[in-house]
Formats: sequence, structure tokens, C-alpha cells
Amino acid sequence: MALIAKIDPPLTVAENGVAQIHARPYKQAAARTGEEIFVWTSQGSGGHGLAARGTVLDARIESVANKTGPGAHKELVLDVQIVAAAAARALTLEQIAPHRDSDEATPEAAAAKLLYTHALNKITTIESEVADFVRSHFEEQ
Repeated sequence: MALIAKIDPPLTVAENGVAQIHARPYKQAAARTGEEIFVWTSQGSGGHGLAARGTVLDARIESVANKTGPGAHKELVLDVQIVAAAAARALTLEQIAPHRDSDEATPEAAAAKLLYTHALNKITTIESEVADFVRSHFEEQ
């Protein structure tokens, strides 16, 4: 299975091509070394939608202090080797918006529901059809 992370921009990639992504797992999302991941940067926070494709190098759970109050929460912290730093074809909320309320079982509708319903800084697994749809945006057509 592949993963998708919806994060606050910017996606910072080190000189060695590795980015560190912090996100709360959704529905027991777990990441394994070698797993494919897509990164979506929130357009509402200045991001561009589909931002990168990579491979998980390391995954761990860390306790992180809450920004808005006392206490802490658990986050999945991923070291990701970025293999494509930008999509060849854009994929934005405007493009998937027409599919978000669709009852059709299409990859576009599944992606739209995920990206519209997930809060920021979440990570979840995606079905292979959705991964294929998202991956296709990194290929010239």
C-alpha cells in the first residue's frame, strides 16, 4: 500500500534529497521502510496541492508538545527520500473539487474525499487505484 500525507507547507528537502514529515496517523496508518508516499501541501496555507513523491526511509512515533495548549500528542515522523520533487502535472483542490461529493467508485472521488475530509498534518494509507491516479501526475502525458 501507498501513503499520502497532507501537510503544512513548505516541504523542506535537504541537499541529500531527504525530507522529514511529521503527521498524525489516521485510522492506524503505519509506514514501513520502502513504502511509497505522496505529499500534499495545503493550499489554504500557501502550498500547491500535490507536491512530491517519495520512499519511506525510516518511520517512528514521537511525542510532540501541543501547539495550542498543554500536553502532548503522538506523531508519525517519517524520513522520506524524495524521488520527484514536483508533479509533472498539477493536482490541486480545484481539480478534484467536482469529485468530492461523488458516489462513483473512481480514484478521483476517493482522492477528493481523502484530501477534503482529512485535517492538516495527517497521514493515511491509500488504495492502489488511488495511488495509481496520484502517481500518474508525476508522469508526462
